[in-house]
Amino acid sequence: MTDQPPTVEQLLSESKLKKLNVVSLLVQAGRAQQNGNTQRAALLFGAALIAPKYSRASYLVQGALTANDFRKKLQST
Repeated sequence: MTDQPPTVEQLLSESKLKKLNVVSLLVQAGRAQQNGNTQRAALLFGAALIAPKYSRASYLVQGALTANDFRKKLQST
């Protein structure tokens, strides 16, 4: 019997990882709201709502927001 590391699919199906993702999204949404960025907060909150069932979609939203932030930083320099 070989001990293999868990696959990405197995990790994504773990409920603890999903809960951590939801908490992370909610914290990010709260910080965005505190900073006055209501559009970003709404997107992150929406991603947190769908995260338990559609974790890949929530990761896509997070990745898109991060890519947009990175793009803005590159343009400002």
